[in-house]
Amino acid sequence: MGSFMEYKNVETLIIAMAELPDYELHLLSTIAPERKDELEQLISDGSQVVFHNGVSDEEYEELLRECTALVTLSREEGYGLPLVEAMSMGTPVVVTDMPIFREVAGEDALFASPDDPMQFACNVRQLDDIETWKNYSRRALKRASNYSWERSAEQLLDLAQYAIDHK
Repeated sequence: MGSFMEYKNVETLIIAMAELPDYELHLLSTIAPERKDELEQLISDGSQVVFHNGVSDEEYEELLRECTALVTLSREEGYGLPLVEAMSMGTPVVVTDMPIFREVAGEDALFASPDDPMQFACNVRQLDDIETWKNYSRRALKRASNYSWERSAEQLLDLAQYAIDHK
């Protein structure tokens, strides 16, 4: 999920798929035809990349339930809501090693450099082992239990009250 803007670094994910011929990369967001053409040129023979060009919330949840992992090698993010969404369903995540993703996922994700398609592919391959996958799935569920919309709203209200009290 997300966009196909350059900072999302979809290129490295697509390049890494050459090392993961028995996996499919599902790109869910809407995409302009020109951008899709650019990215399709990076797909090597044997790589499986599916452009959905947008999905419903229901389709997104179904894909998260069925996939091996949610993956992103984004170079910049303000938060990491898709990580929390995936982890709340027990879906492991393989993501960029950046401070915000470390904050969101803790040590319960597999981290890779956004410039290293081989490291990313190796991290995905770790999930081939069913016990490793189950371990990251359990850890994801536990980590995601720290997040809820209700808890976020309470924290925001507490912060607002603090600001009012300390004017």
